[in-house]
Amino acid sequence: MKKRKTRLNWVVCLIVFIGAVAISLAALWGWRYIHSDELWNIVNGECVPHAKVQENANASCVSVVLTPDEEHGYTVFKDRKGPLHFLLIPTVKIEGLESPVLQQPETTHYFLKAWQARGYLAQASDRPVARNMVSLTVNSAYARSQEQLHIHIACIRPEIKAQLDSQIERFSEQWMPVEYGLNGSHYLARTLTESQFQEMSPFRRMAKELPGAAEEMSKYGIALVAYSDLDNRPMYLLMVNRMDALSLNPGYTGDIQDYQCDLLKTTRVLG
Repeated sequence: MKKRKTRLNWVVCLIVFIGAVAISLAALWGWRYIHSDELWNIVNGECVPHAKVQENANASCVSVVLTPDEEHGYTVFKDRKGPLHFLLIPTVKIEGLESPVLQQPETTHYFLKAWQARGYLAQASDRPVARNMVSLTVNSAYARSQEQLHIHIACIRPEIKAQLDSQIERFSEQWMPVEYGLNGSHYLARTLTESQFQEMSPFRRMAKELPGAAEEMSKYGIALVAYSDLDNRPMYLLMVNRMDALSLNPGYTGDIQDYQCDLLKTTRVLG
């Protein structure tokens, strides 16, 4: 009788726990649904209209580019999370990296524009930020809170940089696993030359080169970091992290970034 009562108590506790988790998840998804257009509303409702009439807008709208037109434009946006953290956001509605629009050759190369906007990190820190300190990330549809494409521009975390630097010579133009993964998540990576990066966006490249990716783009997070090869040529490492429910990996790549840029404290940057 005592054992049966103990077992019943455990069952009740388990049901309560599962119920609490379900309620928490429902609340989280509810919050996300309500606030998922927050970025888009600021860009579309404040940044763009004020830029058109050349008026000062929300202070977070650092730069608004509407050339050749709004359809191909973008905003550089100061994110409130961390002092050295910017976003590049299209001025046309694009939900995320799974959007078919990003597979069209005529679509703006948003990754390239984000890379070119890395100078805002130096402006905000009032110090030079070397190219090999910078990272760009886009989270999967399962790891993002906003239903508008945004590319995170920030420094790479020192320990992640050290881990990648230690195996950088392994990588090639063929996709291969990052040894030991990053932050407990499995990553695939390949190198890009300067011309390869400029001629094709990472969105198109991964859809074209990774088997099955074109049909499951929403499950992938993307990251881009810079380095120099043995001949001191500027190179890039393109990495993807696929959502895996079994390992509780939502396809989040933002955790390789450091919004404080601790690398500036430990690295001497030649101006």
